[in-house]
Amino acid sequence: MQTILLIIIVFLTGYIIYLHIQMAKKNILIESIVKSLTGKEKDWKLDEMKKILSELNKFSFRSTFFGDKLFEDNTLNFILENEKDSKIYIHYTRDENDAKSILSEGFKFVDSFYKTALSISNDKLDFMIKHNNRKSFGDYLIVLGISNEIIKYYSEEMEKAGVKNYFFENILTESPPVKNDNADIVYLLPNKFVKGYVNHVTGEIISNPDFNPGYSSPGFKANIGRLKEGNRYILNNNQ
Repeated sequence: MQTILLIIIVFLTGYIIYLHIQMAKKNILIESIVKSLTGKEKDWKLDEMKKILSELNKFSFRSTFFGDKLFEDNTLNFILENEKDSKIYIHYTRDENDAKSILSEGFKFVDSFYKTALSISNDKLDFMIKHNNRKSFGDYLIVLGISNEIIKYYSEEMEKAGVKNYFFENILTESPPVKNDNADIVYLLPNKFVKGYVNHVTGEIISNPDFNPGYSSPGFKANIGRLKEGNRYILNNNQ
């Protein structure tokens, strides 16, 4: 009987040690994944790792890395190249002709720039989550970039002029906003702020030769002046 009990105790002890080893391997794997995505190394707590897993479970991990070309070095380098001195935004579209039109004519947005443009940074995990939430909107990812200096300068000019209830993107237009058939206000961001687009399925990159994130136009200050005077400078396209 004692021999049998000893065997059971040894077996259970070995099994417990095995489980601890497997758990340790799992934690190391999670930490390595998080580190590779965020570029950060720290002591991850259990609840933090659970939070990461819950986010990863919202989409197909394998599909993101093996079915998408977006996170390959050349595409990431193209998208995030100006990240240190610019704000970078992305927008998805289904039709390549629309992407080409944005490159040549500029980026149209209704009322608020942030309805269709997502801000991204060098945080790969955050970028991956945003991409998986939006990639169904189209294979073509438009890359927009506005320099920090331009943002700072015109934000300060708007504040000096007392212009409120508008974002800086609303004055970065060289043509007056128009009302569409739904009476929404449509703005056109100049194509100088469009870096290009990426087909996130094939990895194809199309650059915009006119891209200039530090572009400044006399029209931008004129827009602030009009808003200061209380004139919304909107053209009604139904007229």
